[in-house]
Amino acid sequence: MQAIRVHPAPSSCDPYSPSNPAPVSALHLDKDVPIPKLSKPGELLIRLKATTVIRDMLTWPESYTREYAIMGNDLSGTVVKSFGGSSKFKPGDEVFGMTHVDRAATWAEYTIAKEEEIALKPKSLTWEQAAAFPLSAHTAYEALFVHADVPVPSVDASLKSKARSSHKKQKILITGAAGAVGIYLVQLASAAGLHVVAATSCNARNQDFLRSLGADGTIEYALLDGHQPDFDIIIDAVGGDVLARCWACVKGDGTLVSVDSASYDFVKEHERRGIRRAGVRALFFIVTGSSETLHYLAELAERGILGSRVVQTYPFDRVREAYEHANGRYTGRGKVVLIN
Repeated sequence: MQAIRVHPAPSSCDPYSPSNPAPVSALHLDKDVPIPKLSKPGELLIRLKATTVIRDMLTWPESYTREYAIMGNDLSGTVVKSFGGSSKFKPGDEVFGMTHVDRAATWAEYTIAKEEEIALKPKSLTWEQAAAFPLSAHTAYEALFVHADVPVPSVDASLKSKARSSHKKQKILITGAAGAVGIYLVQLASAAGLHVVAATSCNARNQDFLRSLGADGTIEYALLDGHQPDFDIIIDAVGGDVLARCWACVKGDGTLVSVDSASYDFVKEHERRGIRRAGVRALFFIVTGSSETLHYLAELAERGILGSRVVQTYPFDRVREAYEHANGRYTGRGKVVLIN
């Protein structure tokens, strides 16, 4: 099968690692990679239609757990077979999902997924939209409903939430709101009945789009300086200086969550810099995902409550270009997708 693999560093160089990331030139489309074999009950062989490219993937520890690693977690495709021929999924089923962070291998013609990692693909989504959905939507779900402790609304309640804007109580600020995770945060927070303020680098470019997702208001990052601490929840998808500014905007007993991969130790770093505020619950997390969550998100997508966006698609043989695109500060809205 074809698979995109991270080739090792030349013998004259230090081995690649999160502190010495592989350059994009280390990504190779190899043609004769063995098709993975099923080995445990609950495993499924999936033929890939599409997967995604995430910013900074070559800095993730999971990219260096073995030589010639195949990256990628998002997937959409068809079931080829199941271990022992026994599964709730049957060959030919169109599915989508996200493999566990420790089992990345979706940049390939075939991959193995567990039953609890996939669901039937919503008919309303294309293969590309379905692949763009799981990791980002899961991350938004867990940030909002697990780590910020917002009650999960029923699908029917989500349909009605936009008609209850006057009853919205908790106020949430979402940074990177027009980005890959941010667009799901805005949609889910609106569906949960929160008062959503979407932070963006440029209101002129993004305001109408963010309001169409369900934002009640928008604010540019520059205006966060000196803002009143009136947000119950802030979920950051940007990091850096934007995340540092968020401390002054969250209530004294509020919650500050970052999903930016470079901000994994932001609480300790901000405490060292003297900007951490006592009383604020602050954390970074790594998404885990679950079958129950994926089925819930799929139903929201099928009912038109949650939309998926693709900014650009690339074939496997243009993976280096796709990775450079994903790592640039592009102005498009959505995910960079690889198609097989």
